[in-house]
Amino acid sequence: MIMNEKLPSIRIDQTGYASGLPVQVAALKGGTLNVFDAEGKLVKKIDGVTPVFDQASEDKVCICDIGILYEGDYMLECGGETRKISVKKDPWQSVTNALIKGLYFQRCGCELKEKYAGRFTHPACHIAPAALWEDKNVKLTVTGGWHDAGDYGKYVGPGAVTAAHMIYAYMLCHKGCEDRINIPESGNGAPDILNEARYEIEWLLKMQREDGAFYHKLTKAQFAPFIMPQDDLMQEYLMPVSHCATAAACALLALAYRAYAKIDPVFAFKLISASVRAAEWLDANPGFVPFSNPEGVRTGQYGDGNVNDELFWASCELFASTGETKYLKAAEKYYSQGLNLTEYGWSDVSGLGAVCCLFVLKEKAGEILYDRLKEEYTEKCRRIGAISKSSGYGTALAPDKYSWGSILHIMGNAMSMILYEMLTGDTSLRNAVLLQWHYALGLNALDTCFVTGFGERPVMNIHHRPSGADGITDPVPGLISGGPNKYHPYPQTRERLADTPPAKYFLDETMSADTNEIAIYWNSPAIFVGAFFAALCK
Repeated sequence: MIMNEKLPSIRIDQTGYASGLPVQVAALKGGTLNVFDAEGKLVKKIDGVTPVFDQASEDKVCICDIGILYEGDYMLECGGETRKISVKKDPWQSVTNALIKGLYFQRCGCELKEKYAGRFTHPACHIAPAALWEDKNVKLTVTGGWHDAGDYGKYVGPGAVTAAHMIYAYMLCHKGCEDRINIPESGNGAPDILNEARYEIEWLLKMQREDGAFYHKLTKAQFAPFIMPQDDLMQEYLMPVSHCATAAACALLALAYRAYAKIDPVFAFKLISASVRAAEWLDANPGFVPFSNPEGVRTGQYGDGNVNDELFWASCELFASTGETKYLKAAEKYYSQGLNLTEYGWSDVSGLGAVCCLFVLKEKAGEILYDRLKEEYTEKCRRIGAISKSSGYGTALAPDKYSWGSILHIMGNAMSMILYEMLTGDTSLRNAVLLQWHYALGLNALDTCFVTGFGERPVMNIHHRPSGADGITDPVPGLISGGPNKYHPYPQTRERLADTPPAKYFLDETMSADTNEIAIYWNSPAIFVGAFFAALCK
């Protein structure tokens, strides 16, 4: 995007609309919105379009619900400007598939072959043994997994959360995420979303110490320059174990045990055994110590000052997988201490524990973790819907919440409203969910599709080392940008953007990690949302 560029006054989902769902657009000019079909015939007319001030963007904007349209191409006209849209039976399956395949492009330790990666090939990377940071004479082979974000580090907590989003997407919205996506495992009898998640899970197992604890991360001492992954030959280190990483991995492995039990019972047994060993280490080491980078390490810290949310999630998943009541009692204890039940990111995984209680355990969770939790959860979801309703663009994010990775919060809030509908049967928040999906795909204050490879105006210069170093103009496809970030930007970003409104605090520039990085755990909630809508279109 070019700063101060004049943008269209009609904002749309640039990937299209579904013929079975209402068509929503944003108009920045008032008057009448006319909808013409491909032959130029007027098929809809919305009078009285009145843009109002939106605090997050400082635009005057109006969301227009055009209603249901038949499949085809249409021309919108409002205030003397026009814009084309397309309506399809199933417009978002390709986007959802690409978001899953985006994680394949993050694979580490294996060659990305042209058969699967197209232009975006590279040899195997990061295959040398890693050294223990605490005893650099000890070397271990810990290959595999996904590069976490725009860098080449691999982190246990974020990886566990990403795989969990994918597993729950398959469990709850499987019709929208069961396609083959052309990865090496395609056709092996398992759905590719679980094949891709397994690539990360197998690496996570290698990150477990013999006593059950998990190393926090596998990184260099500092970030690599913008080079291809196979050219990053600095020594990798296994950083010290942490409570949060161990608890997150414990939870994910207990969840994955259920997902893979019928597909591969031997693998599933390894997962639950590793999960129980992690739980035993946590029980034996109750004195929580937040992780911080050792002296001399400058890679992503992923520090977390609270482990109760990870312990809650782990207790819920272990109870669901083992039936042992000690885990239920533990989950009740952590819940009673207060949790953010609609948070699903690496720093707060409480929402994943809530999903387990509400959709897996259900009444087995009991009065506290089902009845009481359900009441609290649904009320929080209704509040999210109210935030969307108060926004000019319908975005479920308060103006003061546009921080690093704002897309995570928007997609997470969409997940909450989807789960609300699944839980209650009440579809009153569905239009708000649609607006979050549309936001990611172009209906926003920047007129930008945040998923690489899609839309009229996609992000192009993501903070992602392979995309910046491979000599290909287009970025690696299927990766979602973190998006506007007014509240934790770099000083140089603040200097350039100054008083730019929060929803426009964005630079489509490679060095803008603060606004335009990608991350695996931003792709994964978008996969969940895309799978929900793709399933609705079947």
